[in-house]
Order: sequence, then C-alpha cells, then structure tokens
Amino acid sequence: MKRWLVLVLAIFLLLLLAACGNAEDPPTETDGATEVEDENVNEGGEDPPNGEEAEDNSDEGSSEDLMFVTVEMMDSDGNAAGTAELSTESSGVGVTLNLEGLETGPHSVEFRDAGKCEAPDFETTGEPFGGDIPDIEAGDDGTVAEEFVVEGVTLKTGEENSLLKEGGASLFIQGTDNSESVACGVITAQQ
Repeated sequence: MKRWLVLVLAIFLLLLLAACGNAEDPPTETDGATEVEDENVNEGGEDPPNGEEAEDNSDEGSSEDLMFVTVEMMDSDGNAAGTAELSTESSGVGVTLNLEGLETGPHSVEFRDAGKCEAPDFETTGEPFGGDIPDIEAGDDGTVAEEFVVEGVTLKTGEENSLLKEGGASLFIQGTDNSESVACGVITAQQ
C-alpha cells in the first residue's frame, strides 16, 4: 500500500511541476524552425542592448523602402507604349525600359516632378527631377530595350529625392532636340 501511495504522490508531483513549468509558452515549431516568443525582441529580430526595452517605431513615419515599381508608358496619342520597371539599387534607382512605337533615333529621358501625364504634349509633367539619365536609342523597328541606373533618386517614401513623393512623379521621354514629346508614365507605388 505504501508503494502505491508513494507512486501516486510522485505522479502528482510530476504533474504539478509540469503544470507550473508551462506558465510561459514553450517554443513552438513552425516549418522545421523553432520560434520563441520574446516581447523584448525588436522587429528586426535582434535583442535590444543590455536590458533596454524594445522601442516601437511604428508611429514615427519611418521611410518605407519599395523594391520594385512598374510604370505603364503611353504615347502622345494616349496609346500604350510599353513599360519602365524601376528597382531599388544601392546607388540609386535602376530603370529597365521596354518601349515600342518610337521614331528611330535618339531620345532624352527625364524624371519629372509631377505625377500627371496628359497627352498629347505632356506639359503637366512638371520640371525635371532627379539625376542625369542617359539618352536612349530607338531601333529601326521603333523599340527600345535598355537598362541603366539613375543616381540621386530613390523609391524610399518620405525622402526629399523620392520618386514616390507626395504629388507624384513621372517618367518623360522626348526627342533629343526637345521639340517632340514621345511618351510618358506616372510613377506610383503598387501595394
């Protein structure tokens, strides 16, 4: 009888210890990785320095870094003229142009400081904005497929040189003699 009593007491103590030990949530496994909840770990996954509480910076209007934007380009008749893909690069904004329907020859490219492209002359695009952009060359078939990086601009919102600034921006293409507006596209962030 004593053995049963000792066994029952031992089981009771083990259950009691197990229940007390589960006061905090144990690590959980997710997709083969162990995930530990810690209220002192910040959003980047790093522990705050020496006992400091993690700061909540969500209300500080921090800049959001957008990695990729597609700009739909239109010609002076309002028809689709291709795309410009903008990407975040370490030295600025990468631009990949895929255009069609241009006259053969050189064309200048500019970022403009207003997010409006009203055909046929695109006068609503505003003033040139951002870094220097090399001229592009349309082939005999009227197409352009070129890539380059523009320094001095960013896709990070909240920055003074952001292409995603309040009021928008646009990508403007014209003849190199600055007489003919060829294509335009409004730069906006897709969520």
